[in-house]
Amino acid sequence: MKPSLGKILFIWIIAVGELWGAYQWSVLDAPKTLVVGQSGVVRYECRFDSSAAEYSIKLKFEDTPTYKATILTEQDRVVGGKRIETFDVLVTPKISGAIKVNTEAVVRFTGLGAVENTVLGRDNLSKDDIVEEKAILPSVALVANKNTMALTGSKLMFEVRADTRSVRAHEPMHLSVTVRGEGNLDEMIPYELNISGVKVFTQLPQKSLTPSAQGFEGEVSQEFALVASKSYTIEPLSLSYFDTVKNQTVTFKSKPIYVEVGEGYEPSNLLDPPTLRDWSTLARYGLYGALVLAGVALGESARRLWKLRPRRKAKQFWDEAKSSKELVMLLSLFGDKQYELIIAELEAGKLDLQEGKKMLDKICFDNKR
Repeated sequence: MKPSLGKILFIWIIAVGELWGAYQWSVLDAPKTLVVGQSGVVRYECRFDSSAAEYSIKLKFEDTPTYKATILTEQDRVVGGKRIETFDVLVTPKISGAIKVNTEAVVRFTGLGAVENTVLGRDNLSKDDIVEEKAILPSVALVANKNTMALTGSKLMFEVRADTRSVRAHEPMHLSVTVRGEGNLDEMIPYELNISGVKVFTQLPQKSLTPSAQGFEGEVSQEFALVASKSYTIEPLSLSYFDTVKNQTVTFKSKPIYVEVGEGYEPSNLLDPPTLRDWSTLARYGLYGALVLAGVALGESARRLWKLRPRRKAKQFWDEAKSSKELVMLLSLFGDKQYELIIAELEAGKLDLQEGKKMLDKICFDNKR
């Protein structure tokens, strides 16, 4: 029986409907109102009808002129044999007014056979083995209130610290500014110092931040080095931000810091020899002299001990001779004219065996020189 085209299309529609109807999106939590620059968490949930091991989800965010969105956390679990995936999305309004947050997701289905082939190392995965669908997540409506503060957050702490209050002329004084807490600390504006007669060296802010429900949590620190020839005052530094807990603007202000600059070193004084009337100076120079003499003595001792080191004597052919006659025979066989005098002395009995060997060692030593 020839299969009906209408029947095939009907079965295909039912199969696809069952395949992509296996999950459902919902919004579990979302802020109703925020202020411009304040971050809020929107929690999305995707609930599957099964364990759904063949599915993977990727959220897509577009840069919009009204808000900024990023993933804060992602949790995947199986409850009662059904897979539940939760996404916490951080939403930060850029402008005031009514805002509608629209988010999309790409749901990818990979057949079980294709997954097994990939695990087994088979390189036969094709595009037909992967099916993707774009899912539109439920929209979220919120109201963003006006906010003139660039910094928003909660539990912020502001600290200005100087390492000293008294320096010499042209000696640097170090100043540090630290902000701690939660909020949009990643957008904190660096401080600038302008003090008449003071040269300021500024370091870029160092940020130690981790994502949080308020945006970021941690601290931002900035270091300064100030150099001057006369005393000066660092005017109070301030930090203003919108407190999202108190729902009001909070301002911190440091106290003025007076830095006393004393006289610097005179070039003529730097070349003057130290006075010897000071006992500590005499002791220091005495120690230097003793160390120099000890070094000289140690070097001379090492040189003399080196000369007295035992030296290995090279073995000669006459060392094996046991008697004067045997020594005469060895020298005669060698046939060297320089040994003729020693041979004659040995034969005449004027030299014994040991004396003959000493004369031979002396001749050998002189030849090496």
